[in-house]
Amino acid sequence: MKRFLVGGIVCVLLMLPFLSSCVISKTGGEDGFHYPAPALLPGTTSAMNTPGFWIGIHPDPDRVVIPAEDLEAFNRTIRKETGVIQDPSSFPETFQGSRISGAAQGSLRFISSRNYFRQDGTRADAEFFSGIQEQMNLSSIPEEVPARLALVTSYTHQRILPTDEELYSSMKSTDLDRLQNSAYDIGTPLAVFHATRDGRWLYTITPLSEGWIKAEHVGYCTREQMVHYLNAEPFVVTTGSKTDLFLDQGLRRHHAYARMGCRFPSRDTGSPGVIEALLPFRNEEGKCVLKGAFVMAGQVSRGYLPYTPRTIILQAFKLLHAPYGWGDMHGEQDCSRFIQVVFSTVGIQLPRNSLQQAKVGRLIAAFTRESDAQKRLDVFSDASLGGTCILHMSGHIMLFLGSVGGVPYAIHDMRGYSEPDGKAERFRMVNRVVVSTLHLGEGTKTGAYLNRLVTVRAVENGSSGRKLASP
Repeated sequence: MKRFLVGGIVCVLLMLPFLSSCVISKTGGEDGFHYPAPALLPGTTSAMNTPGFWIGIHPDPDRVVIPAEDLEAFNRTIRKETGVIQDPSSFPETFQGSRISGAAQGSLRFISSRNYFRQDGTRADAEFFSGIQEQMNLSSIPEEVPARLALVTSYTHQRILPTDEELYSSMKSTDLDRLQNSAYDIGTPLAVFHATRDGRWLYTITPLSEGWIKAEHVGYCTREQMVHYLNAEPFVVTTGSKTDLFLDQGLRRHHAYARMGCRFPSRDTGSPGVIEALLPFRNEEGKCVLKGAFVMAGQVSRGYLPYTPRTIILQAFKLLHAPYGWGDMHGEQDCSRFIQVVFSTVGIQLPRNSLQQAKVGRLIAAFTRESDAQKRLDVFSDASLGGTCILHMSGHIMLFLGSVGGVPYAIHDMRGYSEPDGKAERFRMVNRVVVSTLHLGEGTKTGAYLNRLVTVRAVENGSSGRKLASP
């Protein structure tokens, strides 16, 4: 586990099963009084809240960054260099039981060591955690555990512990459930290794993380079925912030929705404007059954979108003002999920947490604490980086849009920021996807975003770059 303090933002990173999530610490105002952020953040204009503005100042918005035929090789490089994206269809038949019980027990141990609050305002005490431990039934895990493959059949939350109850670090931050790990859309592949005593929760490993998922939301399948489903062609990719899925061609019987970047096998229906997508359903025996569902043609792409700066900017702005969702709470997204779903529409498979995302692609610059502001600004003089570069600072990640008057801007999903207030500081709660200047936070103890950047990477082939050392 690593714990970071960044400008009032505490970031706790645990590799599997925990994902990287960021919260506002007491120094950042989350547990004290805070002010709502203005509709337009400091230094932005209304025109900057349109994708066309940034496409218009880009020198080559239609440049194909990675051709479609090279995407799989690029994704293999991502998997190799980060080591955190897994393919359940290639898992061995069994895992060591100690691997599964150790991870589950470690999660319980970590959470129970924190002074978290329950929904009724009381502390989560030893009795609360002993009940969960009893339900986890880890002593029943055998020495060798079969990896049962399955597909997600209903949008589902992945929990750190097998319970719907939420835990909070403060009763003033109840939108940050410390048991929320992530969420997964219909069609996500996974492997199941263990069930709670009552059978309601399953311990699972998905391509991006591991944790507990409700049994009613998965359908078991064979390895061959999973491979066929994940690689079937033709296919569509959801391109809206949320794409509605219906059970009839008239688009009246609503079934569910899929977030941006989901891939489904498809076929034409013969009805104008309607496409049939193949979805996994769970039958009465808990097995996966594939059936057709229907989507509006305008909400999907036939195959992946071309990877160009224009595409990424357009997709990112479809989520402008979308609410922040810690670990995908409430069907929304946090900073790293925002980046991940945008790039998934062009077929790029990024890791789930920001620290791992920051290892992907061609290094443009890596900063030390001593790197001065002008050296940092010099990096963003290259206008061609807009729409393809991700900007990482400890605990947060953003998409670079471009520079205006020498000032760099990004679009990102953020909780909030601090600003000077006389001799003190005040915290502005944003809680949504916004466009902002990298000078945000200037004049505070932690400084501007620009001065807190660690790396700038272009999401493209190549690993060379220039490191900006101390002056």
